[in-house]
Amino acid sequence: MPNLKIELIDVTCRDTEDITGADDFYLMGALAGGAVTKAILTRPIKINNRQTKTFRPEDTVLFEGEIPEGQSVKGGLKAYDEDAAKDWTKYGDTIKKITSAVSAAVSAAGGPHGAIAGTILSAAVTGSGWLATLDKDYLLGTTELEISATGPSMEERSWVMSKKGGSGWSTWDYTLRYRITRS
Repeated sequence: MPNLKIELIDVTCRDTEDITGADDFYLMGALAGGAVTKAILTRPIKINNRQTKTFRPEDTVLFEGEIPEGQSVKGGLKAYDEDAAKDWTKYGDTIKKITSAVSAAVSAAGGPHGAIAGTILSAAVTGSGWLATLDKDYLLGTTELEISATGPSMEERSWVMSKKGGSGWSTWDYTLRYRITRS
């Protein structure tokens, strides 16, 4: 069985959502494949216009595990600018809640092979228990992922999230880069 690793490289901000200064960028989501379910919740990164930042080392691995031939890792990510304070001291508990909710959704679908990426992503957000405060955070983008176990041994992908127009109020432009390694 091939081993698949998905890891964050960096995030580039060309335009922050917040016109008064830096955004507090973070990701939430989950990925499932093979016997692995991985909750994703990065700690906020303070980032401003024309900056590229890397994630904390403990936040970079989005997924790692063996995936049966012909199957995929499924799930997704949501990117936010944190505007409502969260209790980041409860990070570990939040990861457990996300994992539990996603595991239940994957199990109900008959395993990751039968699950839909959007279902996994939705379960991650609901499982976090942060729905009330997420309403106050700016959703910068959503992406559903389905990454095959077969493919090049290493590839980099980019996810562009942007909102343009108006007078610059509540607009943004970000690119998130991540690496997929198959061995």
